[in-house]
Amino acid sequence: VLFTSGATEGIQTAVLSALCAIRERRLMGKMHGDTCGDLLLYGATEHKAVSESLAHWNRLLGTGLTLQALPVDADGRHRLDILAELAPRAALVCTMAANNETGVISDLDGIARTLREHGPRAYWMVDCVQALGKLPLGLAATRIDYAPFSGHKLYAPKGIGMLYVRDGAPYTPLMIGGGQEAGQRSGTENMAGIAALGAVLAELEQGTAFRSHADMAAMRDRLAAALTEAFPGIVFNAPLAQALPTTLNFAVAGLASKDLLDLFDAAGLRVSAGSAGSAAKAAPSYVLAAMGLPLWRSSGAVRLSFGPTAGDDFIDEACARIRRCGQALRAPLLAPSPLSGAAHGLLQVSAEGRHGWIAFDLDAGVAVAVDPPLALAPRIAALVG
Repeated sequence: VLFTSGATEGIQTAVLSALCAIRERRLMGKMHGDTCGDLLLYGATEHKAVSESLAHWNRLLGTGLTLQALPVDADGRHRLDILAELAPRAALVCTMAANNETGVISDLDGIARTLREHGPRAYWMVDCVQALGKLPLGLAATRIDYAPFSGHKLYAPKGIGMLYVRDGAPYTPLMIGGGQEAGQRSGTENMAGIAALGAVLAELEQGTAFRSHADMAAMRDRLAAALTEAFPGIVFNAPLAQALPTTLNFAVAGLASKDLLDLFDAAGLRVSAGSAGSAAKAAPSYVLAAMGLPLWRSSGAVRLSFGPTAGDDFIDEACARIRRCGQALRAPLLAPSPLSGAAHGLLQVSAEGRHGWIAFDLDAGVAVAVDPPLALAPRIAALVG
């Protein structure tokens, strides 16, 4: 195990190490008639740091390998049947323990079994960023070669992470210099970050500060029930039984992700869109698109998550605020808002990349719609009715 600045550096180091070994293996194979895989396989829902790192180092090292995405099914899990077909050609396989958008937990045992049967020579990297403190991993008992972690996902400060390298797996330092960390990763160590991460891991080992998996699952179920009550048209984008107990990814028919974000923000709830988007139009989530979900769900997705130290009072308050969001959404515009109580102002409405405004004055009983998106006509009629 070596300390890094975070998961991106860990991924870069793992990919560099594997590709250097693959390049040497391919060279030796040409000399001795041995074969080596020609594919760099990565899950279609992987974090962009993985696919971008593969493309970067493949180009820089001149390994000439082919990048290929491994499809996932409608539940967001890797297609093991396709992995079995491609594994004999795989030089490196990159998957994740759990997805950062949906929380979907990968079938690591199934992937390991498939690689053992069909691709025993392929190196394997597993992005474990989302799993830390939420899933048992037992890396030493697996055939995983590389596993990057990021400290800030479990209350350590940003700028500190770890990379697990299996004993016997090839390793090439990303940075050479003063020989810190026994020459594995040169540069002045982030001692404050290392100490903080060490404290978090010690607390995790003791098991007193962090909630159990069962406790977190129960909290997640309470949040899901509150969301369902508040938004009858809600659809959860991943099966809760196969997802992290701290993550909910959902969409609501007829509501853009920006509308939901604004609504939650007004209630003091911090949620995030399923993917980054431009100011003009939200970009559909490539993760949800890879799962084959319709456009309204992949472009209107919202992620709600909480940490493993959350308490019951915190979840109770979150559920209460979620229910108030539902009440505010159903209330006529010309009535005091359950969220802000504002008597007059502007309300932005957006749909399909188009934006409009509703100016309202409760005292005068007047509302004026300016350039309203046609797709939202029924909702606007309900707001001012």
